[in-house]
Amino acid sequence: MKKKSLSMLLVVAMSASLLAGCGGEANNNTSSSVEQSGTKTESKTDSGTPAASTATEESGAKTKYPRNEQGYPDLQGETITIWHVLTGGNAQITNDLGEYAVIKDLEEKFNVNIEFVHPPIGQEQDNFAVMMAGNELPDMIFCGGIDSYYPGGVEMAYADGLLFDYTEYINEEYTPNFYNLISNDEFLRRSVTDDQGRIVYLGAKICGSETSDFNYSGLLIRQDYLDQAGLEVPQTIDDWTNMLQAFKDMGVKYPLGTPKSGGAGNFFSNEVFSSAYGVSAGNYFIKEDGNVGFGPYEDAYKDYLALLNSWYEAGYINPDFPTQSESDVMATVSNDETGSVIMHLWSYGAYYYIVTEEANPDKAMVAAPVPTLKAGDALAPIRRSSRSLGDKKYITADAKNPEACIALLDALYLTDIDEMLGNGVKGVNWDIVDGYITITDMPEDASIERQLQGIPQQWHTTEDTDRERILNAKYNMGTQDEALVLWAEQGSDRSFSNFVMYTEAESDVLSQYESDITTFVQENFLKFVMGQRPIDEFEQFQQELKDLHIEDVIAIKDAAQKRVSER
Repeated sequence: MKKKSLSMLLVVAMSASLLAGCGGEANNNTSSSVEQSGTKTESKTDSGTPAASTATEESGAKTKYPRNEQGYPDLQGETITIWHVLTGGNAQITNDLGEYAVIKDLEEKFNVNIEFVHPPIGQEQDNFAVMMAGNELPDMIFCGGIDSYYPGGVEMAYADGLLFDYTEYINEEYTPNFYNLISNDEFLRRSVTDDQGRIVYLGAKICGSETSDFNYSGLLIRQDYLDQAGLEVPQTIDDWTNMLQAFKDMGVKYPLGTPKSGGAGNFFSNEVFSSAYGVSAGNYFIKEDGNVGFGPYEDAYKDYLALLNSWYEAGYINPDFPTQSESDVMATVSNDETGSVIMHLWSYGAYYYIVTEEANPDKAMVAAPVPTLKAGDALAPIRRSSRSLGDKKYITADAKNPEACIALLDALYLTDIDEMLGNGVKGVNWDIVDGYITITDMPEDASIERQLQGIPQQWHTTEDTDRERILNAKYNMGTQDEALVLWAEQGSDRSFSNFVMYTEAESDVLSQYESDITTFVQENFLKFVMGQRPIDEFEQFQQELKDLHIEDVIAIKDAAQKRVSER
């Protein structure tokens, strides 16, 4: 196996995304605080029947590891070693995921021994580099994405002989569950395929589907303030300006609140207002001509900045927005200081509905659509798609028995296995009541033993493709389910793909320029909005972006985007 030098790996500086999840929701070892006791959704099945196929002994008879009637493979006591990134929540409970009850149950069901190698939290990159410089890799690697640790990402990992190519095993015989999923969804097939035609994401958590491509953050407004002002939910930018002024006249301290950059629902990256001008707020997107553009580099971005600056100068926007967290913003709503917000629905549920709205329905919030510039305008379908892959799993070239690893990863897509890995121990953390999954909250004072009956991160696979579960169980508090349906109407057909892959040369260029570009745009965004830089310097700002090689970066993004459609 070819390996990068230790020194090269140690200097890799890529933005790590260790907690890649779906819909931006918080990932932890317990059932989400938003999934309250008694929330329900239909269970696909009460057995081990695969989510997308029926695995039988006959279908698995030719494999080394035949499956039983439940679809479980018999791995014949094989030992599989996994380098596994720990989340903060998991690490607070144990330094070995093998202590989780559901992992022990999985070992028993599949007749397999799983041995974990966990890098210390905060030292994942260094640990990965040292591992790569060694003589032998573990059988598998579980993390948010190998791109965070390896120069050139997946493509180079294969080129350098780090990963095992299992493409030929993706068929009804060896991987019936995964095979049927991607066979019935062309979008999904492309998303798990690299630019060379290899299937590279067996075992990954599939986030979103054709029917559940939701936008999890958007605009929420206090309904009682709308009623007091005698206004309907705003539909256009002018409607929003009028509403914010009305709230100001009513004595609302901050008519509009938003969290800091990096939060789920902030001005910098959320398209809720920039869409009216046909541009992404702080992201790459597909323009009307089919080419990739960068929102802040587009001429129309100037109008977006001018709008926010006018609102800031009028006192509509909380001046502390550059530093406020989601919980900070929602606290100001609870305290009757803020009338509307850009917010992620998880944060609304956890920091407002549970804290305030549930006990005070008179303070209920209502979802507002993405506003158009003028009445009757069509919105550009540029919102970021929630269809993505999280919790990636890789089989290394040093795997002692790749077929055992393949069988294990495929079995994670069995419905009962996914339910177990996504919810914890059945009968303790959840159960099926009247045909529905009912979640039991983890007690705040739960013992370590009880917490080990919860969820080990990076294992479950298809939960977030189930539209009914998302709407009826995960996001069913207050206006959450209505908001998801409303915000999805804009569409994401022209959003930049979540499944692009870069060549080593492209990655080298991006590593040189992207970080500086992001920092520059964020800093100047704040200056423009807060009046520290005049709007009439926007053309100079564009030139400065050009000097930072934004056009080189856009060209790479455009080429990568077009390769996705060619897979």
